[in-house]
Amino acid sequence: MAQIGWSAARRTRFGLTLLSSLALCLGCGAGARAQEKITVLPEKVVTPAPVSAPAPAPLTLEQCIQLGYERQPALAAARASLAATEDARRALYNLGLAGLLARDLDIRKQQACHGVQIAQASLAQAEWETRYAVTRNYYTVVYVRMQQDVLNDIVKRLSKGRSTAEKLLNSGEVTKVTRIDVDMFAINIDLLKLKQIEAEVGVQKALAALREAIGVSCDFGLDVAQDTLPTVVTTLCKEDLIRIAIANRGEVIQAQSASRVTELEVAAQAKKLFGVRNLTFAAGSDIHAKPIPQGVSNGEYRPGAIGLEMPPMLIGKRPDRVQRAQDLSARASAVVDKTYNLVSLEAESYYFKWLDAKEKLDQLDAVSPRVDDLTNRIEKRLENGEATGDEYIRSVTLADQTRAQHNDALYEHALALAALERITAGGYRINPVVPHHP
Repeated sequence: MAQIGWSAARRTRFGLTLLSSLALCLGCGAGARAQEKITVLPEKVVTPAPVSAPAPAPLTLEQCIQLGYERQPALAAARASLAATEDARRALYNLGLAGLLARDLDIRKQQACHGVQIAQASLAQAEWETRYAVTRNYYTVVYVRMQQDVLNDIVKRLSKGRSTAEKLLNSGEVTKVTRIDVDMFAINIDLLKLKQIEAEVGVQKALAALREAIGVSCDFGLDVAQDTLPTVVTTLCKEDLIRIAIANRGEVIQAQSASRVTELEVAAQAKKLFGVRNLTFAAGSDIHAKPIPQGVSNGEYRPGAIGLEMPPMLIGKRPDRVQRAQDLSARASAVVDKTYNLVSLEAESYYFKWLDAKEKLDQLDAVSPRVDDLTNRIEKRLENGEATGDEYIRSVTLADQTRAQHNDALYEHALALAALERITAGGYRINPVVPHHP
């Protein structure tokens, strides 16, 4: 007579298959499939990818972001992980009668649902990271070109001053202008042309970084349409930013869902009445596969995160296994608290970066008109032969240094806003771009 029921070996194989499916649902890898038969495919010859067609240029920021959503490989990977997690969850629900002998199947299904939430949060997080990377590099291109304009302007003004000085020197009239002034103009112009070369290289480097953030190849014809940075935001509430960040961030959602998965593991182990070696949701996978930021304590203080802990198997009698699962669940709760603190610190840090840039802009807006007035007065004196070339050079340099500092502050302000948009997962959005002039 055929034996009714499953042998211990068959039950073990079924448990391994069930936990492997759950591990996929949690996005933890597929180590439990190591014993499956591997088919070795013949080696293929890799052919170069076709040359991409040039992008319509120039592109706006929103067009670059949309292109990044379509082309960034990190997003394609996150979408594929989510699809695999949903398929694995569906496989658990499709077990039907085959899953009746698994006492913990209902708990594993709940864990699988939380695994899908984790994968969804990971995808949302990847989307905001992509948006931030594109925005940051787009603003960098704009910023470097703004600094190019400053250099071009000072070269024009010094060239005009040199022409004025030469005319005065050749007129034979008694003025304060000497041959040394003319030579000083020429030397300063030549040195500034070196800076112009550096700035052009800086634009190309920024465009290369933007292409990578979007996810297109180096032969993709790319240029940006925008030539200004976001208008100055005058008011932000630190407490609101922190609250929104905690409510929206993908990392927080991931930590909360992972904590719930670990809580459910306590109940799963309690259902395992027999046996001293029972699998957990981490069986056949590496729950530490997602990199955890390490802390930094040098010129900058940046605390590191802490991660979950769960062995692939708990060993011991049921009370001992349940107790250990409870201990690890308490650690998962601490992970959630640490995540709250890190997100709060990040929001607060970039709030102060925004505040610092805003206060610099306020100060520069007050100083710039005075500097311009001084430069105009010295320029008129030079035209009348009442000022030296050195005085004019110093005034023009001061004016353009002020403009360059203003651009620096605008750039810092734009990056802080872009970071706050990422940190709050869109709870705060950057204002529409309008020109801002000191």
